[in-house]
Amino acid sequence: MRHILICTAGASLLMNLRNLKDPSLQGALRDQNLFPLTQFLMGCDNTDRRCGAEINSITSIFHKGLLDNLGRLIFLVSDTDDGILIGKLLKQYYEQTSNSIRFKAVEYRVLSGLKDDDIHAFKQKGLRNLVHEISAEVRKFSAETIAINATGGYKAQISFAGMIGQALDIPVYYLFEKFSEVIELPPQPIALDLSLWLNHYLLFEQLETDSLIEKSTLTAENLFVGNNLEALLDQEEINGRSYVSLSAMGVLFHERSRLQFEKQKTTLLSLIPTDDTLPKTKKIHIRDDHGKDILEAFALKICHSPYVKSVINSLPFNPNMSDCIRRTFADGKVEFVLHWTDRGLGMCVQTTGRNLAETNSIALHLKHEYEKS
Repeated sequence: MRHILICTAGASLLMNLRNLKDPSLQGALRDQNLFPLTQFLMGCDNTDRRCGAEINSITSIFHKGLLDNLGRLIFLVSDTDDGILIGKLLKQYYEQTSNSIRFKAVEYRVLSGLKDDDIHAFKQKGLRNLVHEISAEVRKFSAETIAINATGGYKAQISFAGMIGQALDIPVYYLFEKFSEVIELPPQPIALDLSLWLNHYLLFEQLETDSLIEKSTLTAENLFVGNNLEALLDQEEINGRSYVSLSAMGVLFHERSRLQFEKQKTTLLSLIPTDDTLPKTKKIHIRDDHGKDILEAFALKICHSPYVKSVINSLPFNPNMSDCIRRTFADGKVEFVLHWTDRGLGMCVQTTGRNLAETNSIALHLKHEYEKS
């Protein structure tokens, strides 16, 4: 059931209000007094162009029955004073009990870095945060519950919001300036190389966690050289050193691939050989060290997976890890860390993976089956 509407927001409403000749409204704008501004908007028909692109487009989405119910409304606003004011005003407007289009919950979120006076921040932070906010909702509630209204905001923001929706299988609506109702943006073919993502899964995860990685630590293969996918990475110089980070497109690729893997996981795993050895007869080697009892108990458990052949040894302590997958190898080895233990106990597991893509598929499966939060 589709009940969450995510809206990009621009400044058309503020521009319209500033063009009005009413001194009291101008004073309210100057003082950021939301009450008279909200009352003015409530007195207008919600199709009135003075109400701005966001209200006009949401009205059309409502009247066309594109939402099953009015559950949550989320405005994604720019990292500017005007953006924050727009967010506050639209939130108050849609919380009015007398509003015929009243959502159960309304909020606005500032997209850090999304501002027109800093090109670097707009590209490196603003658009990436746009992907993060929408993707977080998808992971929490699923794409089937969400619609995107990409009418308001910067042109690049609107365009990218449309791309995000299409990549994550979310309907995207847009109200052209001279149209009276929204249209759904037609889907565009978006190439997805899931094998590339599986081969570089840990790099994507590291870049998502650490944001920046020194370029000298990466190989040409990790930089996607020759794959025509350099757009997935941004590069920048800091104190004379070169660093790479995920571009906004890279973040979107990572999010889409993660969702597609979950949908295709059963099929992908069915193509990987399994080990039919009885779990209790699989070899387990754990060093005689602190936490041996915990590791042995966990090893017995993980050996029930048909994709695990043996436990090779225990690992040095990794107390600062927050993910259970430490490293993976093309020969099927997976370093699995029990990050929920104080010292970060871990073990090296031999899986049936025959290459890095298969090994990472198994690692993700083991993470889903055996990780504790």
